[in-house]
Amino acid sequence: MPFEPRDPNFDAKVRDSFAAQSMMTTLGASITELTPGRVVIAYERLENFCQQHGFMHAGVATTIVDSACGYAALSLAPAGHDVLTAEFKVNFLAPSSGERFIAIGQVIRPGRTLTVCEGEVRQIDDGANRLVAKMQATMMTGEMGS
Repeated sequence: MPFEPRDPNFDAKVRDSFAAQSMMTTLGASITELTPGRVVIAYERLENFCQQHGFMHAGVATTIVDSACGYAALSLAPAGHDVLTAEFKVNFLAPSSGERFIAIGQVIRPGRTLTVCEGEVRQIDDGANRLVAKMQATMMTGEMGS
C-alpha cells in the first residue's frame, strides 16, 4: 500500500538517524531500500554475534527488524518528530544459519501517535529467500526532544 510522507525530507531524516545509531554500525547493518512506509536493512553473519549452536543470535534479528519497523514509521512522521518502539512481538520460524539477511519493516496503519508495522527477517543465500522471523510492532510518534 503506497503512503504519502508528511515530511518531504523523509529520506534524509531516516538516513541521518540510521547513521547516528551506533547499534546498526556495530551489527554491520545498512539501509538498502527506503520508500515511504517501507525500509529494508541488510546485514551479514558475524561470528561474534552467534549463539552457542552457531546460529545468529535472535537478539540480532530482533534488533535489526525493530529498527526496520521504526524507520518505516519514521518515514511517515511529520518534520520535527521522531519515533520510539511502544511494543513488539516476534515469532522465530527458522534458525538464522545463513550468511546474509534482510530485515523488512513496513507500515500497516500509520497514525498521529501510534503506527502499526509488520516486519520480517529473511535469509538470502545462493538464490534462496527464506523467512526466519516475523514481527508485529507499534511505534509511538512524538516531537523530538519531548
